[in-house]
Amino acid sequence: MSIRHIFLVLITVFACQTAIAQDVFYIKANTIYTSTDDGIISNGVIKVEDGKIAQVGTNVTIPSGANVIETDIVTPGLIDSHTVVGVNGAFNEDADQDAFERVDSMGAEYRILDSFNPYESLIAHALKFGVTTIHVTPQPAAPVGGVSAIFKTTGHTADEMALRSEAAMMFNLGDAPKAYFRDRNGPSTRMATASLIRESLYKAKAWQTEDEDKRKMDLSMQALAKVLSGELDAIFTAHREHDIATVLRIAKEFNIKPIINYGTEGYLMRDTLLAADATVIAAPTMQRSSGEKQNASLEAAKLLHDAQVPFVFSSGYEGYVPKTRVLLWEIAIAVANGLDKQAAIDAATIVPAELWGISDKVGSIEAGKHADLVLYQGDPFEYTSKVTGVYIEGVRVSEGG
Repeated sequence: MSIRHIFLVLITVFACQTAIAQDVFYIKANTIYTSTDDGIISNGVIKVEDGKIAQVGTNVTIPSGANVIETDIVTPGLIDSHTVVGVNGAFNEDADQDAFERVDSMGAEYRILDSFNPYESLIAHALKFGVTTIHVTPQPAAPVGGVSAIFKTTGHTADEMALRSEAAMMFNLGDAPKAYFRDRNGPSTRMATASLIRESLYKAKAWQTEDEDKRKMDLSMQALAKVLSGELDAIFTAHREHDIATVLRIAKEFNIKPIINYGTEGYLMRDTLLAADATVIAAPTMQRSSGEKQNASLEAAKLLHDAQVPFVFSSGYEGYVPKTRVLLWEIAIAVANGLDKQAAIDAATIVPAELWGISDKVGSIEAGKHADLVLYQGDPFEYTSKVTGVYIEGVRVSEGG
């Protein structure tokens, strides 16, 4: 073998070793919030290999020469359980506002997947504050709003980023349907809104029973049938106590597990929610206390947790620039108002991962899961602290903010 051939072989071997080394790295942290039964690990190590968590604990061996990253605190990537990031743009321009179809108040057949823009700048904005997974919904306006989807916050196409291309059907009660559709042949009262939702579900129930070979193709009925069969979750937007009570009646009538979006006054009826096996997508802690949100409480998350009512965090829908809240800050305010810190982290990681059926991939720091990790300098919930790095599937995708 010539010297040239030997040289080429050595270069090839070195390149292969370098590629392998880049696929394996270690994170040493003072504190690791695992969101598992292992709880909090002090002075621990996370081994990341091929985009997944290979090991985590205090007894992980770090070989000599390994790529090691040191940090104060690590949590799983945060999950925003209700946002319009990716379908509503950062500015109020009609061209990139795609979360709300104004023509039709009954849009069961609409799919967020078909509106999602992977290059929308607000995705990067959410990412730099530790959000690695977003549950994107239609704007909470139409009585039947359409089908949500769940995405990672990095990627080049909607299909590539999607963890679930169809996750839940969005139903909306309260003031919004009346406000948006009063002049569009839509409901002008709460009873009309509830009636429209019921009617759509009863039609889907009848459509399900028809002979498959004879029934007409109907995208709306097809989507609602998935709700009735449990293939799609059902999310009901409701702020006020009496609207939440209507949600629970409808859910019981159709044997649907109730997921309450916002649930601003849910803390006033905790026992009822617990008895109904309801889950609350908690309203942003710092939402404005006006209109049907006038009874918003900074202690709502704490009160739900203390009553053992399952809840998850969200940035919600905002109509004004910059169009989204910072999930980490909303969680921090809940912690400042009495919510247990571990419960707060769980409500933005493992609890939503289980709720949305993606806990086999994300939501906790344990072997086999995607290496979706957030690194912090200092306590994540202190205003002087900051995110110093965000990883999705082992790739550093943001330096934080």
